[in-house]
Amino acid sequence: MTFKIIDIQKDTNLNCYSVLTVVSINDFMDFIEPIHENKGNIREQREVLSTRSAKIIRNQMVEDLKEGGILPPIVIGSIHKSSIEENNFLNVVSLKKEENEIFILDGMQRIQALKDATNKKIISHNLRVEFWFAHDESALLYRMLVLNSGQIPWSLEKQLEVVFKPVLNELKPYIRNHSEDVWNDSDIVEMFLAFTSRKVRINKKQQLAEYHAALDVMSLIRHKSGKVVDRFSNIFVKMIEVNKLLIEIDNRYIFDNQVARIGFIVACSEKIFGLLGNEEEKDDFRVESNFEDVISKLGEIIRQINNKKNENKLGYFLSLDLLKETLSSLPKEKHRQAFLDGFKVLFSESEINTLAVCWKRMYY
Repeated sequence: MTFKIIDIQKDTNLNCYSVLTVVSINDFMDFIEPIHENKGNIREQREVLSTRSAKIIRNQMVEDLKEGGILPPIVIGSIHKSSIEENNFLNVVSLKKEENEIFILDGMQRIQALKDATNKKIISHNLRVEFWFAHDESALLYRMLVLNSGQIPWSLEKQLEVVFKPVLNELKPYIRNHSEDVWNDSDIVEMFLAFTSRKVRINKKQQLAEYHAALDVMSLIRHKSGKVVDRFSNIFVKMIEVNKLLIEIDNRYIFDNQVARIGFIVACSEKIFGLLGNEEEKDDFRVESNFEDVISKLGEIIRQINNKKNENKLGYFLSLDLLKETLSSLPKEKHRQAFLDGFKVLFSESEINTLAVCWKRMYY
């Protein structure tokens, strides 16, 4: 390979390395073509656009290249946990290429234009290529979102898929190993949004329709002191444990439907971070203490369910008849708030002998 290093900088925000290089277009195409054909080795990457306007733009790129035009740098990414220096750069790139760990973060359309141009044998000058070496996948995804700003906007679903991929990847192994239920990705994303916003009603379109809203969420995910993902994951795991203990009970509401899950998640979030507006979430010590209290209380509830199950007293503890009666007396649009009000009791009472105390609170 003939990548010539122009500059190396460390991004202290994401703990990544940016290496700006120059390479001949022909050498670059030999290097990148198999990766480009595999959608940049990123499942979420947009494919080469086939719309009329996209083809017109690419054709113009080809004409510009023919006249000696210079394209903006193409950005290549890889996960690498050590530092990058001039003396190890080429070895790292060669190894990552061999292991199929080179990803196209930005430049799918430009590479197609280069491909069209080189097929016509009309260009021979150099191209700038930036290599982005990140410590983890979320940093690469963050970079890819930033780079796609101002281009043809991703759909809401695509933004959600990319932004929450690290969260989903972290949770799915546990779900597969410990849960007999099928958890829908969009439901998990909604629960995470409910947890971070402390709201039972999540308008995904309103929250993420604008591109920078997605960046705000990614910033939250990467916030070093917040530990938001870790806290959500721990609570999510406790919910799965409860669900597994109750798996044989049909139409139990706990937690076999999204309405109850959302109410539960927000109740936990309010206990950890405080009510919206009181800024309790800024007190790291208090938030950590609240989180430990929540985990302790949920562990106690799980122990009680196990004990009541062994004593054949689970029906009394769950009080599902009262829950169903309560829900039937409330309009469906109020069920989420009702579950939130009910599950708050878990954290306001020192001891819970029956969940009836939660369901009675749903009336208010």
